[in-house]
Amino acid sequence: MYLLEAIDHYKSNKGKEFFESEYELLCRVHLTGVLDLGCVYLRFWELPLHFESDEVRAVYLKTLSLKDNTENIINEAPPKDEQYYIPGGLPNEITILMTLFTRAHFVLSRILRQAGTLLMNKYASEENVARGDIDGNTLRLKDIKPCFDMLEGLRLMEKSEKSRKVRRLEPFMLAARFYHLAFSLIYKDETLAYISLICAIEALLHDYDIQNFSLEDWNERVAKLIKSVLSNHKKYQEIEQAIVSKPLRIKQRFKAFIIEHITDKFWSDPTRPDEKNELAGFKDLADIEKYSDRIYDARSRALHDGMPFPPSGWRIKTERPPGLGMRIGKKEWKENELIPPVGAFERIVHHVLLEYLRRESEQGFNSVKK
Repeated sequence: MYLLEAIDHYKSNKGKEFFESEYELLCRVHLTGVLDLGCVYLRFWELPLHFESDEVRAVYLKTLSLKDNTENIINEAPPKDEQYYIPGGLPNEITILMTLFTRAHFVLSRILRQAGTLLMNKYASEENVARGDIDGNTLRLKDIKPCFDMLEGLRLMEKSEKSRKVRRLEPFMLAARFYHLAFSLIYKDETLAYISLICAIEALLHDYDIQNFSLEDWNERVAKLIKSVLSNHKKYQEIEQAIVSKPLRIKQRFKAFIIEHITDKFWSDPTRPDEKNELAGFKDLADIEKYSDRIYDARSRALHDGMPFPPSGWRIKTERPPGLGMRIGKKEWKENELIPPVGAFERIVHHVLLEYLRRESEQGFNSVKK
């Protein structure tokens, strides 16, 4: 990660000359205190008259880069498995992480100054800042800093196994990027927002698997047909092992990963809206499992068959009540195809990503203590 590399450079080169780069970020929440990571300094930039206002507000971001790093070109590239890239570099990385760690949409607006040169180049406008259900809230930056600290644990986890290197940082940042993208799409295109949130989970499944997954779990009818023509149990097991490969289990892995990372903290979150009615869904783990299945099926039909995604939230006026399915124009969805509001699924993805970060980081720090 650019952030972790910048922190390393800052700690090991104290006293040397650094170049400052200054940026403006936009959001719809109020921040108190400062986020000071040494090479990264972030604070609120304006004092609105009404803190409860959900209008766009400016945030000041300053980054430090070592002077030698800007003057010298490194000709020798790092090993292929250690290379890392994210568009926009460190400031964009910070913007994405701030969105993930707060559930407020942050947008990189302008580069103000670089290495003493005034630039004022504009990246985005106020219209690019999506609205969310925590707009206007006051957030303390000191409460967000522990999330940034956990990134070091994620790096330690990546290097903890001696037999093989596990990939953690890059997949996690890809998941964070999908989550950040979903925010800007929720009120523009629900389908793409939903698919982005699904991709955020899928980015973390590369080395996640489930045990005791049988052919009947995947397709009961296929299992019965094979058993009906095979008397040799060993041959059936060989066919089962060949069919039920890891890529085939992607939907089951997707659902199991979500369920495994839902904790009591999700259900007891005081900011969670009342989701006890049928329209909102996600009343309990059984609901999450049921709707995760529908959501992934909708994603597969949309991507692979070009089928329209079910409208989420059931807020749209339709010709039939939600309990009996939905019809919009000539398109009809059955009741068992309907999915909850995209905002409800966003809360689940946010919780899962942060719980994944917490667990992996904890394992990383524990590996150092052993």
